[in-house]
Amino acid sequence: MAIFESDFVCYPTERYPSCHCSSVVELPSGDLLCAWYAGEHEAAPDVAVLTARKRAGAEAWEEPVAVSDTPGRPEGNCVLFVAPDERLWLFYGTMYGRLKGHWGPGVRWDTVDMKCKVSLDEGRTWSPDRYLRYEWGNVFRTKPIVLANGEIIIGFETRDERSRFLISPDLGETWEYGFPIGGVPNQHPTLIQREDGVLVALLRPGGDQHCLGKSYSYDNGRTWEPAVDTDIQNPGAAVDMVKMRDGRVALIFNNSREKRSPLSLALSRDNCETWYAVRDLETEEGEFSYPAIIQARDGSLHVTYTYKRTHIKHVRVSPDWIEGAD
Repeated sequence: MAIFESDFVCYPTERYPSCHCSSVVELPSGDLLCAWYAGEHEAAPDVAVLTARKRAGAEAWEEPVAVSDTPGRPEGNCVLFVAPDERLWLFYGTMYGRLKGHWGPGVRWDTVDMKCKVSLDEGRTWSPDRYLRYEWGNVFRTKPIVLANGEIIIGFETRDERSRFLISPDLGETWEYGFPIGGVPNQHPTLIQREDGVLVALLRPGGDQHCLGKSYSYDNGRTWEPAVDTDIQNPGAAVDMVKMRDGRVALIFNNSREKRSPLSLALSRDNCETWYAVRDLETEEGEFSYPAIIQARDGSLHVTYTYKRTHIKHVRVSPDWIEGAD
């Protein structure tokens, strides 16, 4: 029987009426941990990074906990990642410029930094902040992946609507830059690695594009082919994908050119060249956006996403549910 379960990770409160941009991991213990940012609204001075835990076998998520809350400065996108040595990473940034006015130099996301924290106890306590790069204007969004050669690679968006990558050969001790992806304007890359070692990136569109971009790397993310448009429509919103253990790829995206609804899941058997099954998670009016997707050890898929900017929603599905089984 196909699996479909859903619940809310968080609800709006007086302190945190708005939330956005979640990330989720399955921890070595089997617990789930979700992270997101929340506050008055995106880029408001009170925005903090929160996490919540769902213990293995539990029916509900525990109360959220603030893990980064810089006084008077909004926190930005955050990403969770469990490294091969089982250390838990949180990648995120803080904004330091003007918070009002038209987007551009010195305003909001153009002034976000690139930081991380590490936890040795599955997110109960965290190390002090560590700066990965001091340049402003680079925004994390999707989870890193571990390459076949053991390197860790994480993508981010640059201030000029290009996707770029940090690559670590030593489990996060040091990081080097890859070159940005040229071609059509692109942001927020999500990655898989093919069996032949080639990296495939699907890319949130920038500029006036209304479909996902795609690019390939043949040298583990150092250089990239110019991005080209795909036939996957997109309203200018982040997407995420995961390569499952059976070799298929699961993608979650907004299947629209203009709106952040519907939110849909799709499956590919050929490393993102074609998509043979698509099924909607959300179809009503409203914003359902910035999803994250992982495959758990039991084979099911866990998805978290922004639900109307007031909740973070969590859905657990089996791949056969996407194929139409009930």
